Amino acid sequence: MERITDFRILLSGTLSRKIIDRIVVSVSNHPEDFTPLFELTNDYDTKISWRATWACEKLCKIYPEWFTPLYEQLIQNVLKCNYDGIKRLWLSVLYQLPVTTEFPVTLYDFCINHMLSPGESIAVQAICMKLAYKLCMQERELLYELEVYLENAEPEYYSAGVRNTRKNILKNINLLHKKR
Repeated sequence: MERITDFRILLSGTLSRKIIDRIVVSVSNHPEDFTPLFELTNDYDTKISWRATWACEKLCKIYPEWFTPLYEQLIQNVLKCNYDGIKRLWLSVLYQLPVTTEFPVTLYDFCINHMLSPGESIAVQAICMKLAYKLCMQERELLYELEVYLENAEPEYYSAGVRNTRKNILKNINLLHKKR
C-alpha cells in the first residue's frame, strides 16, 4: 500500500470507511505519521478534526500504547469538546485505555454529569456510563455513588441503548456486592 503523506487533503474530500481504513493502514506501516494525524484532531475544520479523530479511534484499538502517554491530553480533549461525534470518539479512546495516572477525577466527574444528561447523544451517555463504571473498578468505593445515580434514573425517559447500558452496569455492580 502506498504511504499517505497529506492526511488533510484526504480527510477533506468525500469520505468513506475505506479512506479511514487506508489512513489507519498507512499510519500502521509508518508510525512516524501518527503525530501529524493526531495533530489534525484539533484542526479548525470540524469535518477534518472529526475524521482524524475517527482514524485515531481505530488506531487506538490496534496500538493503545501510542495513546497511553496522551491520557491527560485526551481527557482535556473531551472536556473542551463541543462536537458530539468527536466527543464520543475521544470517550471511546479513553475507554479502551488503561488508567495509567492517579484517579482521573475530572474524567469521572464528566462521565457522572453527562451519562444521564438529556443534552448528550445516546452514544455519549452510554459510553460515559461504561467509562464511569470502568473508573469505579479502580476506586471501588465509588461504585456505591455510581449505583445510586443509576438506580435513581427514571429509565422510561431514556433510549433503549441507555436503558440497556444502565441495566447491565447495575447487574455487574450487584454481582460485585454479592461477592463481598
